Amino acid sequence: MPDWFYRTVSQPILFRLPARRARDFALGFIGGLARLPLGPFLIDFLGHMRADPRLRRSLLDTDFPSAVGLGPWLDTRMVATEALSRFGVGFIEVGPVSLEGHALNVKRLVDQEALLVGPEAGSISLAECKRRLSKADGLKVPLIVRLDHSSDEAIQRLIHELPASVRLVSLTTLSVEQLDAVLKTAQSFSPPRHILLCINADQDLDAIAPVIGAALHQGVAGFVVDGSVKAEPNGRLIGLPVRERALQQVRKLRQLVGERVPIISSGGIHEPGHALELLSAGADLIQVDTGLIYTGPGLPKRINDCLLYDAAHQPSSAASPRIAELTWFWTTLMGAGMMIGGVLALAIAATKVVLPYDEAYLGISVTQLTAINSRLLAFMAHDRVTLAGSMVAIGLLYVVLSLFGIRRGLHWARQAVLVSAFTGFASFFLFLGFGYLDTFHAFVTAALLQLLLLGVHARLGVYTPATRPDLRGDRAWRLSLWGQLLLVFHGFALLAAGAVISLIGVTQVFVHEDLMFMETTAATLAAANPRLVPLVAHDRATLGGMLLAGGWVFLLPALWGYRRASSWLWWALLIAGSMAYAAGIVVHYAVGYLSFKHLLPAFGGYGLLLVGLLLSYRFLCRRDSESV
Repeated sequence: MPDWFYRTVSQPILFRLPARRARDFALGFIGGLARLPLGPFLIDFLGHMRADPRLRRSLLDTDFPSAVGLGPWLDTRMVATEALSRFGVGFIEVGPVSLEGHALNVKRLVDQEALLVGPEAGSISLAECKRRLSKADGLKVPLIVRLDHSSDEAIQRLIHELPASVRLVSLTTLSVEQLDAVLKTAQSFSPPRHILLCINADQDLDAIAPVIGAALHQGVAGFVVDGSVKAEPNGRLIGLPVRERALQQVRKLRQLVGERVPIISSGGIHEPGHALELLSAGADLIQVDTGLIYTGPGLPKRINDCLLYDAAHQPSSAASPRIAELTWFWTTLMGAGMMIGGVLALAIAATKVVLPYDEAYLGISVTQLTAINSRLLAFMAHDRVTLAGSMVAIGLLYVVLSLFGIRRGLHWARQAVLVSAFTGFASFFLFLGFGYLDTFHAFVTAALLQLLLLGVHARLGVYTPATRPDLRGDRAWRLSLWGQLLLVFHGFALLAAGAVISLIGVTQVFVHEDLMFMETTAATLAAANPRLVPLVAHDRATLGGMLLAGGWVFLLPALWGYRRASSWLWWALLIAGSMAYAAGIVVHYAVGYLSFKHLLPAFGGYGLLLVGLLLSYRFLCRRDSESV
């Protein structure tokens, strides 16, 4: 559930349900999805949220892919651990774990952007935790296991029976005597487990300072500031109201323990700016919890973008590679080649329509072709002009994505061009469905394919963000999520249209509206010339393949490329989309093919594109950001 779907569709529906039911449904859905064969790939594909390698941090003998983690209050039953690990986080704290397990009594406080947890906090049983951990070997992020204990015997058993793979364990504050026994148990493992002490955001540090000092002396590895405070009359409050208390607690704790002791903190992180404040206050790692509920699943990614901006602008002595070693050079040439080929094809399709090698394949002249059916040439022109317009639009997007995206080191831009281009080249083999090998088409495909392969072999380069990401979500961002939703639907619609047209091209070739326009039947055309239907099928299948390539290059930037002040992307989508739709719509009017049912997808797709871009304009094209 990326932000463009969660904020616009899922959140309003889930907030109409009781908090516990909404949580169980959401976590159950994404957890079940992650367990499907292609589920993890789908989560990565929709979100593209993995942290940049430059954000990696090493603490407690552990590599954290990012300083941003998830707190334990989101998924106390560990239903969706694998799915949540793909949200761009660097670690997950799971639990609390108890011997028997307890249901979590939770209430949503929307006006405060908080959760009210009952007096008996929820927990997962030790047996269930071990079962879940045994299936989590494929996780790419480290886990911290929080233990919920009620006695010395319970805590000793919990620590002793956790799987050996668990290296980090967090506990609520203990007495000095209890702590000594716990640490001895933890040290008995090889390698030893690191024990972290949890301190609530409203806990009196002065009162427990002796315990903290003794803990450090005995070997406690670090501290977790739990982002919860006592609520009246009972229970704990988690969420935005805790933020200031958590900030103060981290500052005090950092002064108390010094600079070298690791501190992990949660507490009302609902915006990227909140995370940066906690890190500046002294936290080494931070945890998101209720922010995923009230702000959206994309919050860790937005925080990582802010961290990456600072990391990427550090001085570097790396030498600049030669242009020919970089992907953007070759993909730019490929895009330019497609544009030139598309313009030539458009000129031919709008005038001569049929080329000499088409006539040679048919064994008849253009005059004889017209004699078979007076509207046949117009029908072929409508397919070929639409195809040529799509080629020009896709080529333009390749050039813009290369110059403004791949050249700047944007991984998503490279993926968008490569996925689209390989799909387009693979569609060349659709000729096997109808038996007509267009030699000129084959020549152009082979020439451009070499440029694509050189681009694959070349390097992407290092990404350096040009604009500082927003620290707060403003009205322009919230409105753009609706625009992004429409543009994502538009991209999927193009893919669906391309798949349908390709299938038609290699099977039945004509739809009912085509035959109504030409006032004939497929059998009549085949009887007039056995090679006529394969020729038309070639055009139709090639158009379908081009729409598939166009679907990817419109969809993937909409999924992955939304960044503040990316006006180049906004204009590229507008101009390329307008060119493609204009070619397809205008030619229908030029040849008189005016079936409402046939034209509706084109007008509908163009409308989706324009409305989506209109809603996204302020976010993508302006640099100013309102504070909220």
